[in-house]
Amino acid sequence: MKDKSKSQASADSLTDDAPPADALIRLVYRSHSLLPEPGLGAQQDGLAAILRVARANNASLHVTGALVLYDDWFAQVLEGPERTVTALYDKIKLDARHENVSLDQQQQVSARLFGHWAMAIVAEHHQPDMPLVATTGGLSQGAPWRVSPDQEQVLTRLRDLTRGYGRGS
Repeated sequence: MKDKSKSQASADSLTDDAPPADALIRLVYRSHSLLPEPGLGAQQDGLAAILRVARANNASLHVTGALVLYDDWFAQVLEGPERTVTALYDKIKLDARHENVSLDQQQQVSARLFGHWAMAIVAEHHQPDMPLVATTGGLSQGAPWRVSPDQEQVLTRLRDLTRGYGRGS
Protein backbone atom coordinates (compact mmCIF):
# COMPACT_ATOMS: atom_id res chain seq x y z
CA MET A 1 0.00 0.00 0.00
CA LYS A 2 2.84 2.40 0.81
CA ASP A 3 4.44 1.76 -2.57
CA LYS A 4 1.18 2.49 -4.32
CA SER A 5 0.81 5.85 -2.57
CA LYS A 6 4.42 6.76 -3.50
CA SER A 7 3.66 5.88 -7.12
CA GLN A 8 0.55 8.00 -7.00
CA ALA A 9 2.50 10.91 -5.48
CA SER A 10 5.08 10.62 -8.26
CA ALA A 11 2.37 10.57 -10.91
CA ASP A 12 0.69 13.57 -9.32
CA SER A 13 3.94 15.52 -9.31
CA LEU A 14 4.32 14.89 -13.05
CA THR A 15 0.98 16.52 -13.74
CA ASP A 16 1.74 19.54 -11.56
CA ASP A 17 1.98 22.83 -13.46
CA ALA A 18 5.36 23.69 -11.90
CA PRO A 19 8.31 23.12 -14.25
CA PRO A 20 10.56 20.19 -13.40
CA ALA A 21 13.73 21.04 -11.46
CA ASP A 22 15.86 20.28 -14.50
CA ALA A 23 13.73 22.21 -17.01
CA LEU A 24 15.72 23.83 -19.81
CA ILE A 25 15.60 27.59 -20.11
CA ARG A 26 16.95 30.15 -22.54
CA LEU A 27 17.98 33.46 -20.98
CA VAL A 28 19.03 36.59 -22.89
CA TYR A 29 20.56 39.64 -21.24
CA ARG A 30 22.52 42.72 -22.20
CA SER A 31 25.00 44.88 -20.33
CA HIS A 32 27.36 47.80 -20.75
CA SER A 33 30.95 46.62 -21.16
CA LEU A 34 33.67 48.06 -18.96
CA LEU A 35 36.42 46.45 -21.05
CA PRO A 36 38.91 48.91 -22.59
CA GLU A 37 37.94 50.69 -25.82
CA PRO A 38 37.68 48.65 -29.05
CA GLY A 39 40.89 48.37 -31.02
CA LEU A 40 43.09 48.17 -27.95
CA GLY A 41 44.89 44.94 -27.18
CA ALA A 42 43.54 45.09 -23.63
CA GLN A 43 39.95 44.67 -24.90
CA GLN A 44 40.95 41.61 -26.90
CA ASP A 45 42.77 40.21 -23.86
CA GLY A 46 39.70 40.84 -21.69
CA LEU A 47 37.41 39.16 -24.21
CA ALA A 48 39.81 36.21 -24.50
CA ALA A 49 39.73 35.80 -20.71
CA ILE A 50 35.92 35.91 -20.67
CA LEU A 51 35.68 33.28 -23.41
CA ARG A 52 38.30 31.01 -21.88
CA VAL A 53 36.62 30.95 -18.47
CA ALA A 54 33.05 30.87 -19.84
CA ARG A 55 33.77 27.94 -22.13
CA ALA A 56 35.39 25.89 -19.38
CA ASN A 57 32.75 26.70 -16.76
CA ASN A 58 29.79 26.37 -19.13
CA ALA A 59 30.93 22.97 -20.35
CA SER A 60 31.13 21.65 -16.79
CA LEU A 61 27.72 23.18 -15.94
CA HIS A 62 26.06 21.93 -19.15
CA VAL A 63 25.33 25.53 -20.19
CA THR A 64 25.54 26.61 -23.82
CA GLY A 65 25.19 29.96 -25.52
CA ALA A 66 26.61 32.85 -27.50
CA LEU A 67 28.02 36.30 -26.74
CA VAL A 68 28.01 39.51 -28.78
CA LEU A 69 30.31 42.43 -28.00
CA TYR A 70 29.72 45.53 -30.10
CA ASP A 71 31.30 48.86 -29.19
CA ASP A 72 30.74 48.91 -25.46
CA TRP A 73 27.73 46.58 -25.16
CA PHE A 74 27.46 42.87 -24.43
CA ALA A 75 24.47 40.69 -25.21
CA GLN A 76 24.44 37.02 -24.33
CA VAL A 77 22.18 34.00 -24.59
CA LEU A 78 22.53 31.17 -22.08
CA GLU A 79 20.76 27.80 -22.27
CA GLY A 80 20.70 25.00 -19.77
CA PRO A 81 19.05 23.66 -16.62
CA GLU A 82 16.91 26.37 -15.03
CA ARG A 83 18.57 26.42 -11.62
CA THR A 84 22.05 26.40 -13.15
CA VAL A 85 21.36 29.18 -15.65
CA THR A 86 19.65 31.44 -13.13
CA ALA A 87 22.51 30.92 -10.63
CA LEU A 88 25.03 31.68 -13.38
CA TYR A 89 23.10 34.82 -14.36
CA ASP A 90 23.11 35.96 -10.71
CA LYS A 91 26.89 35.52 -10.70
CA ILE A 92 27.27 37.31 -14.06
CA LYS A 93 25.35 40.32 -12.71
CA LEU A 94 28.10 40.80 -10.11
CA ASP A 95 30.99 40.66 -12.64
CA ALA A 96 33.02 43.92 -12.55
CA ARG A 97 33.75 43.79 -16.30
CA HIS A 98 30.30 45.19 -17.07
CA GLU A 99 27.45 47.22 -15.58
CA ASN A 100 23.76 47.89 -16.16
CA VAL A 101 22.97 44.21 -16.60
CA SER A 102 19.40 43.82 -17.77
CA LEU A 103 17.35 40.70 -18.46
CA ASP A 104 15.78 40.77 -21.93
CA GLN A 105 14.16 37.31 -22.13
CA GLN A 106 13.84 34.19 -20.04
CA GLN A 107 11.75 31.26 -21.15
CA GLN A 108 11.44 27.55 -20.69
CA VAL A 109 12.39 25.68 -23.88
CA SER A 110 11.98 22.10 -25.01
CA ALA A 111 15.40 21.92 -26.68
CA ARG A 112 18.62 23.89 -26.95
CA LEU A 113 19.35 26.00 -30.02
CA PHE A 114 23.05 26.28 -29.16
CA GLY A 115 23.72 22.76 -27.93
CA HIS A 116 27.19 22.56 -29.49
CA TRP A 117 28.30 26.04 -28.41
CA ALA A 118 29.87 26.14 -24.93
CA MET A 119 30.20 29.88 -25.66
CA ALA A 120 30.47 31.41 -29.11
CA ILE A 121 31.34 34.96 -30.02
CA VAL A 122 28.99 36.29 -32.67
CA ALA A 123 29.98 38.53 -35.59
CA GLU A 124 28.52 41.74 -36.95
CA HIS A 125 25.37 41.84 -39.11
CA HIS A 126 25.88 40.43 -42.60
CA GLN A 127 29.17 38.76 -41.69
CA PRO A 128 29.58 35.04 -41.13
CA ASP A 129 29.71 34.06 -37.49
CA MET A 130 33.20 32.92 -36.55
CA PRO A 131 34.11 30.97 -33.49
CA LEU A 132 36.94 32.74 -31.71
CA VAL A 133 39.42 30.53 -29.95
CA ALA A 134 41.09 31.88 -26.82
CA THR A 135 44.78 31.00 -26.97
CA THR A 136 47.81 32.01 -24.96
CA GLY A 137 48.46 34.59 -27.69
CA GLY A 138 44.96 36.12 -27.47
CA LEU A 139 42.09 35.34 -29.83
CA SER A 140 42.23 33.56 -33.16
CA GLN A 141 39.44 32.77 -35.59
CA GLY A 142 38.20 29.28 -36.26
CA ALA A 143 36.20 28.00 -39.21
CA PRO A 144 32.76 29.56 -39.84
CA TRP A 145 29.70 27.50 -38.96
CA ARG A 146 26.21 27.42 -40.32
CA VAL A 147 23.31 28.56 -38.18
CA SER A 148 19.68 27.50 -38.35
CA PRO A 149 16.87 30.03 -38.84
CA ASP A 150 15.91 29.63 -35.15
CA GLN A 151 19.49 30.29 -34.06
CA GLU A 152 19.69 33.29 -36.39
CA GLN A 153 16.56 34.76 -34.82
CA VAL A 154 18.16 34.70 -31.35
CA LEU A 155 21.53 35.92 -32.68
CA THR A 156 19.79 38.82 -34.44
CA ARG A 157 18.20 39.75 -31.11
CA LEU A 158 21.65 39.77 -29.49
CA ARG A 159 23.03 41.97 -32.26
CA ASP A 160 20.06 44.34 -31.95
CA LEU A 161 20.52 44.63 -28.17
CA THR A 162 24.15 45.67 -28.60
CA ARG A 163 23.23 48.35 -31.13
CA GLY A 164 20.43 49.95 -29.16
CA TYR A 165 17.36 48.38 -30.77
CA GLY A 166 15.08 47.38 -27.92
CA ARG A 167 17.71 48.38 -25.38
CA GLY A 168 15.77 51.32 -24.01
CA SER A 169 18.73 53.68 -24.37
